[in-house]
Amino acid sequence: MSKLQGNTIAKLCAWVVLLAAAFGTGIFGVRAVLSFGSVADDSWQGSSRYYNAVDNRRQELVTGIRLSHRLELLEKQIAEGTANSLAYADAEALREERAQVEERFSRQNTWFRFRVLTDNGQTLLGTNLNDDEAMTRAVQNVHYFSFALGDGDIYENVYYYDPETGEGYSDFPASTAGLNPGTEAESLKLVLEFGVPEKIDDSIQDEFSQIWRMWDMERAAFDQYLTGFLSLGALTLLALVWVLWTAGHRAGAEGTVTTWQERIFFDLYAAAMIAAVVCLAACFIWTAEQLYWGAANVYSIMNQDFNAFYKLGVMGAGAFFAAGVGCAALLLRTLAVRLKAGCLGKTTLLCRVVTWMVRTIHDFLRFLPFTWKLVLGFGAYVIFTFWLITVGRYDGVFMLMYFCLQLVLLLFLSWWAYGYYRLRQGTKTIAGGDLEYQIDTRHMPHDLRLQAEDLNNISVGLAGAVDEKMKSERFKAELITNVSHDLKTPLTSIINYVNLLKSTDQTDPKAVEYIEVLDRKSQRLKKLTEDLVDASKASTGVLSVVREKIGMSQLIDQALGEWEEKLNDRKLTLVTTLPEGETWVYADGRHLWRVIDNLLSNCAKYAMEGTRVYLDLGRGQGQVALSVKNISREPLNVPAERLMERFVRGEESRSTEGSGLGLSIARSLTELQGGSFDLAVDGDLFKAIVTLPQAN
Repeated sequence: MSKLQGNTIAKLCAWVVLLAAAFGTGIFGVRAVLSFGSVADDSWQGSSRYYNAVDNRRQELVTGIRLSHRLELLEKQIAEGTANSLAYADAEALREERAQVEERFSRQNTWFRFRVLTDNGQTLLGTNLNDDEAMTRAVQNVHYFSFALGDGDIYENVYYYDPETGEGYSDFPASTAGLNPGTEAESLKLVLEFGVPEKIDDSIQDEFSQIWRMWDMERAAFDQYLTGFLSLGALTLLALVWVLWTAGHRAGAEGTVTTWQERIFFDLYAAAMIAAVVCLAACFIWTAEQLYWGAANVYSIMNQDFNAFYKLGVMGAGAFFAAGVGCAALLLRTLAVRLKAGCLGKTTLLCRVVTWMVRTIHDFLRFLPFTWKLVLGFGAYVIFTFWLITVGRYDGVFMLMYFCLQLVLLLFLSWWAYGYYRLRQGTKTIAGGDLEYQIDTRHMPHDLRLQAEDLNNISVGLAGAVDEKMKSERFKAELITNVSHDLKTPLTSIINYVNLLKSTDQTDPKAVEYIEVLDRKSQRLKKLTEDLVDASKASTGVLSVVREKIGMSQLIDQALGEWEEKLNDRKLTLVTTLPEGETWVYADGRHLWRVIDNLLSNCAKYAMEGTRVYLDLGRGQGQVALSVKNISREPLNVPAERLMERFVRGEESRSTEGSGLGLSIARSLTELQGGSFDLAVDGDLFKAIVTLPQAN
């Protein structure tokens, strides 16, 4: 599972699924919301689209009736000869408009049914019903509209009639208050009955058939929209959980890996992301509202571009929803990474400010005794000084007291500064390594004396710890020396008897083989014993060192002559780089030979066969540096500093005959000669550098 958490392709796929599922969730969600009105309405005639369409038709019809009334008046004037010269053109234009209205409201072109009656209901002025068709049978919900034709304005009195109960209700009180005063007698009062059949089909294509079709389609598709919304919403949540689970993991890296997002203060990042989510949510809601009111508008749904607008709006709402989910997912992701890494508090600006305030108050409370004394003392000094200056302006005694006070303060600060100086000097002496030093606490201020006593106690404890460590080191060195000395006597006897056996004639091949094994192992034990003694002496510094002027190049040539055959047997190619002329160093020849011998022995034991061993000698700035480099046969999983410790070897299998003391002895011997011994490990590359003072 850890590999799957750090898989980059899996993370990318999870983000793609998250955004795609969120996009689909937004689309299905907005479609479900827009379709919910049709599901909530039991009849398609209960929707706002229907009422808008009916009201628009009613207005068009009233406008057509007024147009027809104007045409009748104009024709009457033409017949009486009282019309002007333009009346004929106006009448022709009105006839064309009336023909268009009649065509639009014909029974064959619309489901809208109407009857125009006088206000007493006795005279039928116009209708698109059949001759034997009653209005209450053709239309289930009949609407009534009262208005007047004449010089006055149209007044409205709209009410609805329910044929099942025989009752009706009105939206406005029946009144003729809309008419101009004095025009009631001249106006023609009419009543318009109108409505749309409950059951219609696609045989007539008008806005009512479009509304009925949309209502039927939305009711049929609501379950699909809701199912898609819930399914894709669940997929979005699942992808979000996956994103949060894999957050902070990277292939090949241990622990939680942070990104650039975690370098931003969390509260600032959260504020920006929340603002982005709020803006995107507002855009989503605004888009949904535009789609809702656009779908409720009769002229919009009859427009040929409405479907393209509707689809584009739905896609835009889905995009806003997906973007909002993406911003929320980024915020939750960085929150999860910070919680996994345990750095939420450290990467929150508010937490940092609060932490700083708490720490400051804590420090103040911690040092309250000294601070309180300092504040109170300074406050008392300021108040007393101000009083002396105020009172003693015209009195020499008070001014003398003022100058005496300043002198006392100067002496006190000098005494305190001298005590602080002694404390600082004692601290530097102890830090320099003199653990036996004790600070003189006599005649010190109280607070400084407490600090000095604490430092004296620390130096005593450190001195005791160092003494115990030195005793332990001496005991270990003496133990190794004594054990090695006790081993030498029986080991010498074993070696002598093995040599005697080698000088005899052995007829049994097995006996010869066993004698060779005994000789090899006894020599190795002897070498190990000598290394233990040398390591113990070198680490404790009891070896005698006679430093003199030695030719480094000549010493290296002698060592290479001794080790060249052994290195060739291991198929190691020796590459040397020596400067022209002799290089002189100031060192002990015996110890320096042992250092070079140990380095070449280390190469012969641990270098990879078939590789090169580089030996470089350089000089400059009063120093001579000998560098030995080789490729290790086994992986070097030990730090360079640890390789120079005793009994530590570069290979964990311990299949070679090394003791793990060679580098430790070489380091100790080099340091005894006033030089330095450094190791560098880079992968399988092993590099040892011996630096000694150059002799002129």
